[in-house]
Parts: sequence; C-alpha cells; structure tokens
Amino acid sequence: MVRYLGKKLLSAAVTLFAVSVLVFVSFALIPGDPAVRKLGTQATPQALEQMRESMGLTAPLPVRYVRWAAQFIQGDPGISYSYDMPVRTLLGDKFFVTMSLVLMSFLLLVAISIPLGIAHAKREGHLFDRLFLVLGQITMSIPPFFMGILVTLLFGIVLKLFVPGGYVSWKTDPAGFLLYLFFPALSIALPRVAMTVKLLRAEVLKEAEKDYVRTAYSRGNSTMMVLYRHVLKNAFIPVLTFLSMNLTDMVAGSVIIEQVFGIPGYGRFLLVSILGRDYPVVEAIIMGLAAFVILVNLLTDLLYRLLDPRVGEAG
Repeated sequence: MVRYLGKKLLSAAVTLFAVSVLVFVSFALIPGDPAVRKLGTQATPQALEQMRESMGLTAPLPVRYVRWAAQFIQGDPGISYSYDMPVRTLLGDKFFVTMSLVLMSFLLLVAISIPLGIAHAKREGHLFDRLFLVLGQITMSIPPFFMGILVTLLFGIVLKLFVPGGYVSWKTDPAGFLLYLFFPALSIALPRVAMTVKLLRAEVLKEAEKDYVRTAYSRGNSTMMVLYRHVLKNAFIPVLTFLSMNLTDMVAGSVIIEQVFGIPGYGRFLLVSILGRDYPVVEAIIMGLAAFVILVNLLTDLLYRLLDPRVGEAG
C-alpha cells in the first residue's frame, strides 16, 4: 500500500507540474500586452516598459516561470494586474464559495442517486423501473444552464423557497448561505443523478448474476444481506470511479451555474479576469481547480485500492 501511495503521489505531482507549465506558457504566449491593458494605448513607450518591468514581463520565459512557480509553491500566486492586490486576498472568499457549491452538489448526488439506484435495481421490470428510465433520459438531456433556469422558475418564482439573485454571504448568514446554495447545487446534481442511478442499477444487476451471489444464497443469507454485504461492495467500484469523474465535472458546471444564480465564486471572476487579461488571477484559479481535480482523483484511487486490494498489484 505504501508503494502504491508513493506512485500515486509522484504521478499527481508530475501531472500538476505539467499543468502548471501548460497554463503559464499558454497565457504568456497569448497575443496582447497586459501593460497596455493597464496603462492604455496612449501611454508612452517608456511608461509601458517600466510597467512591463514592474510586472516581471521583461525576463526570459523560463525565468518567469521559475519565479512564478516558486512563489506559487509558497502560497503566493502574485499580484493582480487589474486590482493591484494580492491574488490570494482576492480569491480567498471565492474559493470557499465555489468549493462549497461543488461539495454540496456532490453530496446531493450521492444522497439521491445511491438509494434510488438500489431501489431501481430491486424493482427491475416494474412500473417504477420503466418510469425512472424515461425520466432519467429526460433529465440527462437537459443542459446545466437550462436546469438552473428550471430550478429558479420552480423553486424561486413559483414556490418562493428562495429569492433568485438574492445571494447570501456565508460571513453574514451561514444558514442562509447554505440554503441559497442548495438550489444551484441541485441544478448541478440532477442531470448526473440519472446517469449514476442508471450505472449503479446496471452494476448491481450484473453482480447479482455471478456465482458468488448464488453461493451466498446457498449458505442461507437473506436477500438484503447478500445485497449489502456482497453485491454492493463490488458494484460500487465502477460507480466510485464514475462519481469521482462527476465531482471533477461539477467544478466546470459550477462556473455556468454561478452565472445563472448570481453567485460570486470562481466562475464569474474567471470570466472577468480573462477578458481583462489579468493573468495572475486566471492562472491561480486554473491551478487551484486543477489541484482540486488531481486531489479528487488521488483519493479515488486510494479508496478504489481499499475496496479492491488487487488494484495496482502488477505495478
């Protein structure tokens, strides 16, 4: 297990390094001059050169990357071009808001899809089974932004359970903050619920046909005991991988949903920063999201190994 963990940590570090190089070089080569963006087109060449030097843009690209990476490792992503403030200060609250939205979406996905998937498999061929297959196909086909609009219309305008656009800060009202996030999180989770339920149903039914299940029944185990002690453990392995993929996908989905619900998270700030060529902010956001995705995949691999110790034995 220690060797497996070491390999996964090394792989995660190499992946994060590759992402950092790609992100930094990509924004460094994008046409446009941040100094001109900041001072305007009427600025003198001398003023522009001084501004580029103060921004650290005059050094060779490899030197700039090493400086940026060294600062980033120390927790300092630099100074915002647009706000002349530390990026860490600008993104602190926004990171908490976006991650809260993503994690709530994931918890809703798990809390809804796992019980439904089990019930779905237990009622194969029944009316409930056929009805959910139809509803699932409809739900999966709805784009995230339109799902957000539907949730706003139903729960915000018709049922008046929240005020659309009335975001509540977690600093002033933590309970109100979580209540407001519930509906955007539901918008992110619902399309993925149908896919997760469908996968879990298929895996449970596939496992139920295997020899070890018949052996468990022959030993006098009840249906519930066989399901929860044997079938679900094996059925969860591919579902776990799928859930981790959904969690990383929810990070991208949160960017869209934040626009629909007016949530001041990473999503809105990322778009504004890209348009304003505020590269330190953009790089910090992308690296933060990439680190989150890599961490999720690492934890998934470790949990996968715990469920099935044979994983990684060949390596």
